[in-house]
Amino acid sequence: MTLTREATALTPDAFEARFSDLVELICDAAQLGHPKPFMEAQYTLLKAWMHDEFPRIAEVFSGVLQKEFESLYQPESLASLLAQDSGALMVRLLDTQAAIVAWKNTQAN
Repeated sequence: MTLTREATALTPDAFEARFSDLVELICDAAQLGHPKPFMEAQYTLLKAWMHDEFPRIAEVFSGVLQKEFESLYQPESLASLLAQDSGALMVRLLDTQAAIVAWKNTQAN
Protein backbone atom coordinates (compact mmCIF):
# COMPACT_ATOMS: atom_id res chain seq x y z
CA MET A 1 0.00 0.00 0.00
CA THR A 2 1.37 3.37 -1.00
CA LEU A 3 -0.27 6.51 0.28
CA THR A 4 0.65 9.88 -1.12
CA ARG A 5 -0.33 13.36 -0.07
CA GLU A 6 -3.08 14.83 -2.19
CA ALA A 7 -1.69 17.64 -4.35
CA THR A 8 -5.05 19.38 -4.61
CA ALA A 9 -8.04 19.81 -2.35
CA LEU A 10 -8.78 16.71 -0.36
CA THR A 11 -12.16 15.39 -1.44
CA PRO A 12 -14.64 13.76 0.92
CA ASP A 13 -14.50 10.59 -1.20
CA ALA A 14 -10.70 10.38 -1.00
CA PHE A 15 -10.71 10.93 2.73
CA GLU A 16 -13.54 8.46 3.27
CA ALA A 17 -11.65 5.80 1.30
CA ARG A 18 -8.59 6.12 3.54
CA PHE A 19 -10.75 6.24 6.65
CA SER A 20 -12.53 3.07 5.50
CA ASP A 21 -9.12 1.42 5.11
CA LEU A 22 -8.32 2.42 8.70
CA VAL A 23 -11.64 1.13 10.03
CA GLU A 24 -11.25 -2.19 8.21
CA LEU A 25 -7.73 -2.58 9.56
CA ILE A 26 -8.78 -1.81 13.14
CA CYS A 27 -11.73 -4.20 12.95
CA ASP A 28 -9.65 -7.01 11.43
CA ALA A 29 -6.98 -6.64 14.11
CA ALA A 30 -9.58 -6.50 16.89
CA GLN A 31 -11.28 -9.62 15.56
CA LEU A 32 -7.94 -11.47 15.63
CA GLY A 33 -7.27 -10.22 19.13
CA HIS A 34 -3.94 -8.74 18.11
CA PRO A 35 -2.55 -7.25 14.91
CA LYS A 36 -0.28 -9.22 12.63
CA PRO A 37 3.01 -7.57 11.54
CA PHE A 38 1.65 -6.61 8.11
CA MET A 39 -1.27 -4.90 9.86
CA GLU A 40 1.13 -2.85 11.97
CA ALA A 41 2.95 -1.82 8.78
CA GLN A 42 -0.32 -0.81 7.16
CA TYR A 43 -1.34 1.12 10.29
CA THR A 44 1.97 3.00 10.18
CA LEU A 45 1.26 4.09 6.60
CA LEU A 46 -2.35 5.05 7.29
CA LYS A 47 -1.35 6.84 10.48
CA ALA A 48 1.21 8.96 8.62
CA TRP A 49 -1.30 9.78 5.88
CA MET A 50 -3.99 10.73 8.41
CA HIS A 51 -1.50 12.82 10.38
CA ASP A 52 -0.64 14.77 7.22
CA GLU A 53 -4.13 15.05 5.72
CA PHE A 54 -6.54 15.41 8.64
CA PRO A 55 -5.45 18.96 9.55
CA ARG A 56 -6.54 20.05 6.07
CA ILE A 57 -10.16 19.16 6.88
CA ALA A 58 -10.24 19.26 10.68
CA GLU A 59 -12.50 22.32 10.73
CA VAL A 60 -15.25 20.15 9.26
CA PHE A 61 -15.48 18.27 12.54
CA SER A 62 -16.55 19.63 15.91
CA GLY A 63 -13.86 19.87 18.58
CA VAL A 64 -15.03 16.67 20.25
CA LEU A 65 -15.03 14.71 17.01
CA GLN A 66 -11.59 16.10 16.11
CA LYS A 67 -10.20 14.58 19.30
CA GLU A 68 -12.03 11.30 18.70
CA PHE A 69 -10.74 11.10 15.16
CA GLU A 70 -7.18 12.02 16.09
CA SER A 71 -7.23 9.35 18.81
CA LEU A 72 -7.53 6.73 16.06
CA TYR A 73 -4.14 7.53 14.53
CA GLN A 74 -2.14 8.93 17.44
CA PRO A 75 -1.19 5.67 19.20
CA GLU A 76 2.29 4.45 18.37
CA SER A 77 0.98 1.14 17.06
CA LEU A 78 -2.20 -0.68 16.19
CA ALA A 79 -1.61 -2.94 19.19
CA SER A 80 -1.47 0.16 21.41
CA LEU A 81 -4.71 1.48 19.94
CA LEU A 82 -6.46 -1.81 20.69
CA ALA A 83 -4.93 -2.07 24.17
CA GLN A 84 -6.13 1.44 25.05
CA ASP A 85 -9.71 0.63 24.09
CA SER A 86 -12.04 0.86 27.04
CA GLY A 87 -14.97 -0.39 24.99
CA ALA A 88 -15.61 2.88 23.16
CA LEU A 89 -13.55 2.25 20.03
CA MET A 90 -16.51 1.14 17.91
CA VAL A 91 -18.50 4.18 19.01
CA ARG A 92 -15.59 6.46 18.01
CA LEU A 93 -15.37 4.74 14.63
CA LEU A 94 -19.11 5.13 14.04
CA ASP A 95 -19.15 8.77 15.20
CA THR A 96 -16.29 9.74 12.94
CA GLN A 97 -17.78 7.81 10.00
CA ALA A 98 -21.07 9.68 10.48
CA ALA A 99 -19.20 13.00 10.48
CA ILE A 100 -17.45 12.08 7.22
CA VAL A 101 -20.78 11.13 5.62
CA ALA A 102 -22.30 14.44 6.78
CA TRP A 103 -19.31 16.29 5.27
CA LYS A 104 -19.79 14.39 2.00
CA ASN A 105 -23.46 15.35 1.96
CA THR A 106 -22.69 19.05 2.43
CA GLN A 107 -20.16 18.91 -0.42
CA ALA A 108 -22.67 17.21 -2.72
CA ASN A 109 -25.25 19.98 -2.32
